[in-house]
Amino acid sequence: MLIKNVVISVFLIFSLGACTEPPPEDTGKLRVIEVTDHEFKINGESAVTLIIGRGHVAEYSFSIRKSDLKKGTLLQSVSDSNPNVRADATFFSEYYVQSKDYDTHVSVEIVEIDPVEEVARIAVGAKLVNLKDKDFKELEIIIFELTGQNLENLLNEVKI
Repeated sequence: MLIKNVVISVFLIFSLGACTEPPPEDTGKLRVIEVTDHEFKINGESAVTLIIGRGHVAEYSFSIRKSDLKKGTLLQSVSDSNPNVRADATFFSEYYVQSKDYDTHVSVEIVEIDPVEEVARIAVGAKLVNLKDKDFKELEIIIFELTGQNLENLLNEVKI
C-alpha cells in the first residue's frame, strides 16, 4: 500500500510539473531569432547579420555593414548587384541565394534606431533562388522590431 501511495504521489508531482511549462512559441510568425554578435566583415568593414525564422528555425539571413546602421539607410541589391548587402535562406536543407544570373533582389532599410528608447526597426525583403533546381523563395517587405539582446548585438561595436 505504501509503494502504491508513493508511485501515485510521484506521478501527481510530475503531472503538475508538466502543467506549469510555458506554452510553446508561435511557430507560424516570422521573427528575428538572433542578431549575430561575432566578428566578421563585408568588403573589409565590420558587419552584422539578422537571422529570421519561425520559432527557433532559421529561414532567412540578412547581412549589412555596421557603417550602414543609420536611420534612413536603404540598401538594395538586384541580381546580386550590391556587395554591401547579403541575403540567403535555407528551407528543408535547400539553400537559396542572390544570383547575377536570375531575377533576385534584396532590400534592407534601417527604419529607426533609437538607443534611448532601446528599439530599432529594420525592414527586410528578398527574392532568392535555389541554384540547384531554379526554385525561388520570396519574402515580402516586413518590418522587424529589435530590442533587448538583439538590439545590443546590433549596436555593439565589433573590434577586429
